[in-house]
Order: sequence, then C-alpha cells, then structure tokens
Amino acid sequence: MSKTNKIKSLLALKGVKSVDYTYALGLSRPQALNTKYSRDAFSGDDLIRLAELTGTRLAFVDPFTRETLVMFDSGDVKPTETEE
Repeated sequence: MSKTNKIKSLLALKGVKSVDYTYALGLSRPQALNTKYSRDAFSGDDLIRLAELTGTRLAFVDPFTRETLVMFDSGDVKPTETEE
C-alpha cells in the first residue's frame, strides 16, 4: 500500500478531512495536498503533523519486543512559514 493510501486511510479512520490536513501542513490550497498525493511525496515533518492531527503517534517500534525505540512529536517539526 502506498504512503498516500495509508494517509488517506488514517484520515478516514479518524474522521479527519483532507482539508484539515492541508491546513496542518501549512499549505494554502487543497490542490497542493493533491500534488503530494499524486507524487506520493511526504516528508517526515508531514507525517509528524499527520500524527498530531489524528491523535496518533509516529514512532519506530522494535518488531520483536514491540518496544518503542524512537518517538516523534511536534517538537521535531520545523515551523511552517505561517507559524513563524
């Protein structure tokens, strides 16, 4: 499954609209998100913002012990131009 499909699935599961994700990414137009979708081009910052928006966590988890090795949160994200 592509990143785009996973992102759309998470948004649907959490009842979050794509336009809300657009604004969370600091994008001015919904078409900009469609471009990311079509290119399947999402940065780590984009995924951290997605996790914050959906009330989930972005983390690396050891597959054997299920221990969380690294957790990312909004403190790991560069501010967008609208946040500066």
